[in-house]
Amino acid sequence: MVHRRVQNLMDAEIIRGTYAALSFKAMRAMWVIVHGWAKASSMDEAAKALKDEQHVAIVQVASGNYVYVHGNVTDAVGLAELVTSVQRALVMTDPQMGIVHTPPVDGPGLNGMDLRIIKALANDARRPVSELAEELGTTAKTVRRRLDRLIREELVQLSIHWQPDTMGDMVSQIHLMLKEGVPNERAAFLMIKKYAPGIIRSYTFSNVPGFILLTYCNRNAREMQETCRGLEAEGIFINVVPNVIRAIYHYPEHRHAVMQDMLRKAERN
Repeated sequence: MVHRRVQNLMDAEIIRGTYAALSFKAMRAMWVIVHGWAKASSMDEAAKALKDEQHVAIVQVASGNYVYVHGNVTDAVGLAELVTSVQRALVMTDPQMGIVHTPPVDGPGLNGMDLRIIKALANDARRPVSELAEELGTTAKTVRRRLDRLIREELVQLSIHWQPDTMGDMVSQIHLMLKEGVPNERAAFLMIKKYAPGIIRSYTFSNVPGFILLTYCNRNAREMQETCRGLEAEGIFINVVPNVIRAIYHYPEHRHAVMQDMLRKAERN
């Protein structure tokens, strides 16, 4: 049933392919979201300009040209360069920046076979294990064992390329600010208990305590309004602000370049 639903979404070009990529954790990088109002005259042109910024992974454009730029950096210098590039390309005068908590890599990290598995899944994360094993010259058992570890330790990102312009549903980034003294755990329990069916992803930030960014799917504007009213009525948020996503730009080539560099180093060792 799930496979048929995914295939139907791909046929409708809502899902435009599946992919595998190095996680920011595997890259030993910080996951950063820079967001704010963009004043650039063309979002398409601004998104093209960000192709030159190797640390950008995804750009999401929401209603009113409120933009979310997901990227990765390894130090304060890289962070400053990323924010500057985003400001310049999008004409974003007051950018907000959140650092998503990314745990450190435990254990040995990635070896050559791990990297080759991720690369083999780069353009189609649904490839059969047996097909991967034949291509990589190993056994299906080995591929499955290594892939299970990559997923379990969050060293690989398995996801989809999707576009909101072909969806009947509405996807929003809902900004939630917790009231002082309300722990994140209470909000997390509430989300799981009452709002889980519509949640695509949620983010908390190590540098912005109390702020939650909730990626949420509703069937229509009325349902989105009901969701926001429900969140407001919970009594634990200072405010609830939804921004409807209208366009998404992906930059897989940036993480692919990191992958190639890691493969070269692994082969030398």
